[in-house]
Amino acid sequence: MPSRQSLNCALLARLYLENNMGMNNCIIKIAAPVLILASATTMNAGPVGRWLKTSHDFGAFDEDMGNMTTEFRLLNEGDAPLVILSANASCGCTAPSYNREPINPGDTAVMTVTYNPFARPGKFDKKIKVRTNDASAPNTVLAIKGVVIGSANTLRAHFPVDAGKLKLRNSMLNFGEIAKGRTKTSFLDGYNHSADTVRPVITGLPGYIDVNIAPAEVPPGQQFTLTFFCNTAKAPDLWGLNSAKAFIKADADASQGQPLEFITVLNEDFSGLTAKQLERAPRISVSTSSVDLGSVEKGSRPTAEIIVQNYGREPLVLRRVSSSDSSVTVKTGSTKIKAGKQAVIKITVDTDKVSDTRGLINSKLSIIANDPQRPVSGVRIVGEIIEK
Repeated sequence: MPSRQSLNCALLARLYLENNMGMNNCIIKIAAPVLILASATTMNAGPVGRWLKTSHDFGAFDEDMGNMTTEFRLLNEGDAPLVILSANASCGCTAPSYNREPINPGDTAVMTVTYNPFARPGKFDKKIKVRTNDASAPNTVLAIKGVVIGSANTLRAHFPVDAGKLKLRNSMLNFGEIAKGRTKTSFLDGYNHSADTVRPVITGLPGYIDVNIAPAEVPPGQQFTLTFFCNTAKAPDLWGLNSAKAFIKADADASQGQPLEFITVLNEDFSGLTAKQLERAPRISVSTSSVDLGSVEKGSRPTAEIIVQNYGREPLVLRRVSSSDSSVTVKTGSTKIKAGKQAVIKITVDTDKVSDTRGLINSKLSIIANDPQRPVSGVRIVGEIIEK
């Protein structure tokens, strides 16, 4: 509220002008400064706070340096005591500290703001909301920012994969199950552990995976995010479990980098089928769920046959018949089986390629088909290898 003295001053000046409108310009010129003085006095009535600065940049610093502190100064330009009512930081890593005592007119108070960089590598930007009893501007936002150069221990915990100048959260991205025709995303966080700005590049991506790197240019000590998009429409011949590889480097000329592996499980999308289509859908029947090759000699190539039958009303399509075991090869007579018909799958095991040091054959054959009720069928292949 304006003081009694300032109100009286303003009133006297107004009356003076009203009663002397006919007087010469000299008198009006004398009255004008009185009005200005009265107005200025009224404007500064009550507590009026002015922050000498509202932001601070710590720049880049090592995490091992510990807590970083700066000061913000608040000047009371009013004619009544100014009080800081509250100060709240945007996260627990930032701590404001100040004196709760009133700030007399003309005096200055100090607010200390401390940032804790422990286990927080990379760029930060924090806010502190301050509330005072200044009626004209009760709320002020103070800001601190900087870049934390992570310590060795922090980087090992948060970015354990070493890719030269880059540190990565991991090196394998698992998209999980994806219905054909749809797109799914996966994310990978990285960190620039060098003193230079880097421009990460990825080579060797399969055609159905795209990537966005943000930011494209990564300053020293800052983090970046790789967003991978798996577009199954670009992979018409891929079904079931698939693995692909690519390579990431800090920039195009870097000699050191890191392989990346992508795992996807591509399934047929049956969600759009009508009740009538489901009724007429193909139905798969596999002659066995386990093939026992018995005892076979080292160096031999034992074979076995599996019968697949379609007892549905529409053609059964074998999307993929495969084994992740390199010792097993598969040959399918027909991949499209009419209603009521059957096909033969022939498997061959190269005993010289069996990796089990105990001489045991234990592999799995996966049969992916367009049967909505049973899209994936598995057949276990077992046996024992004996020396000649």
